[in-house]
Amino acid sequence: MRRLQVLAAGVVLALALGAAAVAEREIGAREPGPGSPGVAPSGAWHCPHGGGPEGWEATLQVANPGTEPATIRVRTLGPKRPTDLQAFTVDPGAFLRIPVPADDRARASTVEWFEQWVAVGWVAHAGGEEGGVSAEPCAPAAGARWLLPDGSTETEQQDDYVVVMNPFARDAVFSLTLLSERNTPVRQSDLTNVELGPFRSVAIRLNDVVLGERTVSTLVEASVGRVVAATLGISRAGGIRAGLGYDGPPPQEAVLPGGADAGRTELVVMSVGTQRRGIAGDLLEKETEQPFVGLEDSAPPGESSRTFPASTEGPTSVALTASGPDLAPARRTFGVVSDQGSVGGAEPASAWLVLPAVFGSPSHPRLVLANPGSGPVQVTLSYLSPGGAGPVVMTIPARRTATAPKGFVESAPEGAVLAVASSGTFVPAAASYSRGREGFATYAVALGVPIPSAWVPL
Repeated sequence: MRRLQVLAAGVVLALALGAAAVAEREIGAREPGPGSPGVAPSGAWHCPHGGGPEGWEATLQVANPGTEPATIRVRTLGPKRPTDLQAFTVDPGAFLRIPVPADDRARASTVEWFEQWVAVGWVAHAGGEEGGVSAEPCAPAAGARWLLPDGSTETEQQDDYVVVMNPFARDAVFSLTLLSERNTPVRQSDLTNVELGPFRSVAIRLNDVVLGERTVSTLVEASVGRVVAATLGISRAGGIRAGLGYDGPPPQEAVLPGGADAGRTELVVMSVGTQRRGIAGDLLEKETEQPFVGLEDSAPPGESSRTFPASTEGPTSVALTASGPDLAPARRTFGVVSDQGSVGGAEPASAWLVLPAVFGSPSHPRLVLANPGSGPVQVTLSYLSPGGAGPVVMTIPARRTATAPKGFVESAPEGAVLAVASSGTFVPAAASYSRGREGFATYAVALGVPIPSAWVPL
């Protein structure tokens, strides 16, 4: 009898350990925080970076602003079997770049972290007959509903994809709804109840569904499991851009920073409700503030999407206010050659990590900071190891966009910057050029990553 009891206890223990292992695989992203007493904090970042069949390169960018080392595990997904997990240590106050496979449109990566919170983003360079650089922060959680504003199939020279990843050990089932300026949602049977296996990712080409539309936004809804989604735009004239979607309702007051562009920007607004919502915006420039002309009177109807063009001069951010949670914005900016950048909207915060948007050399890095508030904000900028120039302190006037000192950002073009305000809040972004004979061949823009309050370095 005692032997049976021991055997039964062993079976129960094995089942408990197996369940814990499955739970760890399926929980994936956790809300970042210090954790309960006796429980080590952990979480995950999910990066639907995409790729291409020839010569594409992708790099994960991991920044640890804390005083303790972080252990991370990296896995890259695709249509077939995922790569094996790789373990790395990110030292306190350090920045690490990790190359990952990018040989398929559907490529995506997951970074799990343990003990110490880290920020993660990606930067990708198109190869072969395709060119350009894209950069984005990764998603700190998977979700059942994603809003992807940025997409276009207006010309034959533009291909747009939606990359959907399932970072968990169970199947996911999702459906796509495409919204455009035609005011009629597009739902197709082959885009409904799409099955996505465990640790798999898929890329869906929007041009195969909707052609000739200046604006094509995508609603991704998972009926089983949770997923992460982003857009990948590829211009055959040269240039790529990527846009991480919104997991849940976008902020009703959002800031979309930008800079170093050729003076041309496009604001894409996606409306997922059934009614028209009011929207208004201002352009926050270096020396002045002005209304975003034509925006307030032309909000998109429900279940549609619309693009609003604007001209800019110097570093400029869009401060957007929506009357409801049904509107999702994205901003496209255009480099001086042919590459493009894309950012979503963010709420202001007091502490950020800004990951580089540069891929290779020569380069022209830029860091822009937007202050949508009513008073000035003083921000301290400092590099994580391996570092660059010493810390600098700059003041961003109220309702303005400022640029970090040139000498500071050029001292470490591919470094990560910690940006902390002594009071007030702001929104930063990297907006940079790199590669080519003079370093202007590619252009990318990437939002900063806000640091959760529990992990802000003292």
